Amino acid sequence: MFEHIVNPQIVLPTLKRKNENGHRVYYDQDGNRYHSTTTVVGSIDEKGLNEWKARVGEDVAKYVSIRATTLGTKMHNMIENYLGNEKNTETSIFAKAHFNNIKPLLDKIQHINGLETKICSKELGLAGTADCIAEYDGVHSIIDFKTSSKLKKEEWIKKYFLQTTAYSLMWEELTSTKIDQIVILISGEDGSREEYIRQRDDYVDELKEVVANYKEQ
Repeated sequence: MFEHIVNPQIVLPTLKRKNENGHRVYYDQDGNRYHSTTTVVGSIDEKGLNEWKARVGEDVAKYVSIRATTLGTKMHNMIENYLGNEKNTETSIFAKAHFNNIKPLLDKIQHINGLETKICSKELGLAGTADCIAEYDGVHSIIDFKTSSKLKKEEWIKKYFLQTTAYSLMWEELTSTKIDQIVILISGEDGSREEYIRQRDDYVDELKEVVANYKEQ
């Protein structure tokens, strides 16, 4: 059983997600508008992504994208149920394989503050959904779960570090609690299992630069 710790004094904003002109945005209860964190940090890979789409063709690119999104969502749901002490009923053998692959890393999680938590930052102008806010190996962390077709090289996943850094800054802005550690857990279809543990302050400057460049565009 995973222990969940909720501070009743912390009141997070109510965020609603919308699509505007093909872009995901968020609005809070006061009407403030925020860019999607995943969209903004994903912009650093836009050139390579467009080149890949041109190489494989639109139909293949759409199929791969939909398949990856669907599989990722199913695995996330299984993880959320597991960490939430709820029964898993997922039938997809692929999602179950990813879940079983990453489960040894999930068991390092303790004292959960939130799962699928919508948060935002007025300073950054960003909002998004943090997969998990909890202790990881005894250290308070922002934790993100990913699926992959194969083992990743660290230089390929810079956007994941920027994403979790953004969530850490949001949490600090909203709760006055700093979370120094960011954790990326990746399950690969090839049976690989990756654990990245980093310090968020190593990525803050780069994140702010990416946000500024995105807004200029």
